[in-house]
Amino acid sequence: MRAESILGGFALMLSAIFLTVSCAKKHSNSSGSSDSNFTVSEITQTAGSDGLSGSFVIPENGISFLLSIFLDNNNSVVFKSLTDPDGTDILSSSSTPNLYLDASGSSGSNVIKYGYANVLVPQSPSFSAKAGKWTFTAYNNDRVKLALRTGTAPSDATIAIQPFITGTTWSAGDISDALSVMSGIYLKNGVTLTIKSTITITETEYSAVSQTFTNTTTSALVKQGSSDAVNIFFIEDYSGSGSGMLGNAAGMPGSMGDVNSWNGVLASLTAHATGTALDAQLLGETAAHEMGHQLGLFHTTEKEGTVFDILSDTPECLNSSQDNDSNGTVTAEECDGFGGDNLMFWTSWSSASRSAGKKQETLSSHQQYILKYSPIAK
Repeated sequence: MRAESILGGFALMLSAIFLTVSCAKKHSNSSGSSDSNFTVSEITQTAGSDGLSGSFVIPENGISFLLSIFLDNNNSVVFKSLTDPDGTDILSSSSTPNLYLDASGSSGSNVIKYGYANVLVPQSPSFSAKAGKWTFTAYNNDRVKLALRTGTAPSDATIAIQPFITGTTWSAGDISDALSVMSGIYLKNGVTLTIKSTITITETEYSAVSQTFTNTTTSALVKQGSSDAVNIFFIEDYSGSGSGMLGNAAGMPGSMGDVNSWNGVLASLTAHATGTALDAQLLGETAAHEMGHQLGLFHTTEKEGTVFDILSDTPECLNSSQDNDSNGTVTAEECDGFGGDNLMFWTSWSSASRSAGKKQETLSSHQQYILKYSPIAK
């Protein structure tokens, strides 16, 4: 989720080819690339004394995977465990390393997980898609799916983007500069974006939608997305309490390779406009930021300056040293030199700083690693 910094030292928080063992369904989104293949499989689960359980096999050339769990009534849903071929439960707080506090599919995470949650491997370079049999146990759910990427270890990556635009105030041509900004940000960080033609959605109910992806209208909008791309919905505005937000993603990460309510990000055009003139740089940064969340990146520093991401090479802006006005919030200005310029910092630069040329386009080596190893990348 991304918020815009407000002048005067005040920041307002405006606030996802190898067949699995016991696999029931499978489809491939491979583009025919010789060094990368991507498949999505639904895993058959078995009921037992410890709840539901299942397993899958990662081949020797496994690069990454996203294990997703769904509950159609949109109640909270998580895995109990995810054990690698060496016998380590990476969702256990007693394992080293672990994703207990970080994976949305873990019971220890406070990430929103209504109806959908997942575990991404790798979500940091400390983890790898180890070859062999993985097993999981889960609480009640409707299905578990595995999105698996195989091939050779990547040194760079290409990711497909499907833009959409809603409402009548702006048209596809109005966001072209922002898409160029987004593409440039990723290119300088080793990732090439293949941006498809923008799809215009004319139905009025999608002009302003809720920031909640389980909302009926938002869900119907996101389900129009493509299964083989990161879907970015440039909405006219958010509805209700979301009005004023810059953007938000369906998860950290969201869903990949599947058409559902969690395979997309939202960006408000109204929040990036003065009158009808869009700030292409800020809009491009927001789209790139939310795409980062969708692919598994966290905020490097959260609003309070006391919580940081799981990557060891990203800058941390500590409240204890950088909250110059002692208001409990660290702004990009207060974090200048301490990660304020990172694409995944929690809030944007103020309008004054942006006018002076400040940008958020930097990613660390580990952040680039997560993007390059993303299951949906090629």
